[in-house]
Amino acid sequence: MSKVIADGEEVSFDGDYPTDPSHVYELLMGALSEQGRVAVKFIVDGEDAVAKGEFPESFQEIEVLSLSHDELTLRLIVESMDQMGSLEPEFVAYARNILTTPWSEVIKRMQEFIKKVEPFADLLDNLGPYAQTYEPPWGPTITDLSVRQAESLGVILKSFEQSNPTCLSDELMINFIPIFKQTQKLFKDSVVPFLEEKVKDSS
Repeated sequence: MSKVIADGEEVSFDGDYPTDPSHVYELLMGALSEQGRVAVKFIVDGEDAVAKGEFPESFQEIEVLSLSHDELTLRLIVESMDQMGSLEPEFVAYARNILTTPWSEVIKRMQEFIKKVEPFADLLDNLGPYAQTYEPPWGPTITDLSVRQAESLGVILKSFEQSNPTCLSDELMINFIPIFKQTQKLFKDSVVPFLEEKVKDSS
């Protein structure tokens, strides 16, 4: 007999018991969404079908692990903050060295720089839907920082394209790095404590 277990409890279904894992996934995603939760693992007979990118045709046991939107958002922020903790001095050093480093070397390091920026940009992008849905007190500030960060990244990429080291250095020092610092402070002082309190209240 097939069974589905979500967060440690066996799931019952109205009507016929589903036999297609992809159908189970759709049903559970709808139910979890109504509860303000999202599946982080969908294990079909020992393999995470979502991580694998495909569903088998049948199953014996499905185990689903979910987190609330608050828990997932908090986890993403804490993980990203850990990754970004040492980036500010690197960005400052990079901005200063641009003016004294051969442009060919700056270009070579462009992809390295972009890879370091991506977690920061992705985090702000991921926070947007949360802020719009739940309207936390820091939501408008996150929206403003996200817009300013996107505009700054646009100028940075244009500076690379135009081989303009002065513009690139100025943009990093005047706009991008201050935005990065403001975001880090907002996460530490407001966003993380807010989400920790929400998670604590729901547990």
